[in-house]
Amino acid sequence: MQQHYSRPLLFLALTVFLFNSRFLYGQVSTELAPQIEWPGFNEAFASAKDSKKIVLIDVWSSTCGWCKKQQTEVYTQPDLQKFLFDKFEIGRLNLDITDDTLSFRGYTLSSQMLAGGLGATGTPTTVFMEADGAYITRLQGFHAFEDFYDVLRFIGTESFRDMSFEEFMASEKK
Repeated sequence: MQQHYSRPLLFLALTVFLFNSRFLYGQVSTELAPQIEWPGFNEAFASAKDSKKIVLIDVWSSTCGWCKKQQTEVYTQPDLQKFLFDKFEIGRLNLDITDDTLSFRGYTLSSQMLAGGLGATGTPTTVFMEADGAYITRLQGFHAFEDFYDVLRFIGTESFRDMSFEEFMASEKK
């Protein structure tokens, strides 16, 4: 009878030990960073004027489920956030807003018009720009953490100036 209880207890003890040791030694981490408090478009470029960092503009909509998923599942990853804050100035444009006014490169536009001018035809769209407002590229749609982080590293390290994304990824695997 005692043998009948010893196997489940042994399994339970091993499970608890393995989980606790993985947690203690950092092999499992479920802690997310806080959600980003996004500055506006103009604030991002005002900061970039001094820092000379690349600007990342998050084009979003309040009704976009994929935007919410991007904010809660991707932008809350601690490594991604650290890299983002180190390498970029960040800002946001709400594609739904049509009655505001933003000044950019001598034009006065609504958030929706500016987002469209930057190539955002839907949300989410991530637009990368030089500190002086020159367009670099955009990434449309939701992208999982790993894929999105690869793009951030490609742009944030300024590797895009010297190589293709495929070359960058191949160099990362070495």
